[in-house]
Amino acid sequence: MAQTKKIAFDLRRIKNPGIGRYMKCLVEALLAHEQHEYLLIMPPGTEEMISVSGKRAEKLSSKLKYYSIREQLELPKILRAHRIDLLHSPHFMLPLRRACPSVVTIHDVIYLACKQDLPSRLGRLYYRGMMAAAVRAADRIITDSEFSKQDIMRHLKIGSSKIDVIYPAVGAEFHRVTDEGRLQSMRSKYAISGEYVLYAGILKPRKNHAGLLRAFRRLLDAVGDAQLVIAGPKDEAETELRRLAEDLGVTAKVIFTGFVEECDLPALYSSARLYACPSLYEGFGFTVLEAMACGVPVVCSNQTSLPEVAGDAALYADARSPEQFGRALGQAWHDCKLRNSLVQSGHKNLQRFSWDRAAAQTLAVYHQVLGVPAEEAVPA
Repeated sequence: MAQTKKIAFDLRRIKNPGIGRYMKCLVEALLAHEQHEYLLIMPPGTEEMISVSGKRAEKLSSKLKYYSIREQLELPKILRAHRIDLLHSPHFMLPLRRACPSVVTIHDVIYLACKQDLPSRLGRLYYRGMMAAAVRAADRIITDSEFSKQDIMRHLKIGSSKIDVIYPAVGAEFHRVTDEGRLQSMRSKYAISGEYVLYAGILKPRKNHAGLLRAFRRLLDAVGDAQLVIAGPKDEAETELRRLAEDLGVTAKVIFTGFVEECDLPALYSSARLYACPSLYEGFGFTVLEAMACGVPVVCSNQTSLPEVAGDAALYADARSPEQFGRALGQAWHDCKLRNSLVQSGHKNLQRFSWDRAAAQTLAVYHQVLGVPAEEAVPA
């Protein structure tokens, strides 16, 4: 009979639109395996985001703030009070005082690799210190891609044997939307009137929105009429991007949606003619897979983890070159056969990514840390 352990999952950032989705999907997949007991540490007001009905799990509402002295004192007390056998932190924060073995997920080292995304030198020093402390404290490290593993090793000076690559996946809510009423409602909500290229993501320098605007100028020169929809939370960088759009003469063709509600994302993807990902640094690149899941052809940067994730299901171009990226956009825009091929390849590529598989691999990491024999680690 498999050994049952009590595992704590630190979900205090579950409201974050990026890492929060990872937390929710992974925890739900782990609960479906029904092998261990879980304590889900969640911020107040988020308890309904994960259902534990019929599962061996309990929720603990916690007001502990990330990166605070209080969490360093209180989190170990919580772990001891609940007799936790292992803590999994899906963010790079671990208590420095060990109360039990621990696993940490480090998705990337963006702020070490892309200093312009965190201009404050003091901020980068703190980020490096916290991440280095988590790397030292953790018994195992999980990361999202082989690229991120190599980046962690390079920036944090750690050997490969402590790091496990476990691919995440996309949520079941991402699928092609065909309901015309839903599609039209989304278009009306975000003032989209024509066929468009979509890019979704926060407005950070590494995301290369400026490069995409320049490439879009070249697409317009080639196709005559198109829209560019830039989806993501408003940021001070938007003013600069709007100024660039005006300089390029494309203001009337560019839509900044601001924050897009999750319920609108599948329709926003599904209605696009193309999905563009000109990013210069990604630890994984969720939006590329989300676009593929919604049946949209992808034109993609050839940098960092993106070729690893998109495989042979994207049209690649040098996103540092507006001419090359714009030419690739034009090729995918015009060539129906190419678009159809990319859509079919995208569906096939998605088969490499599964939350159930990610959960099974994560359980294997837990068992290695806990010393559970392989013959006793079979899900009940």
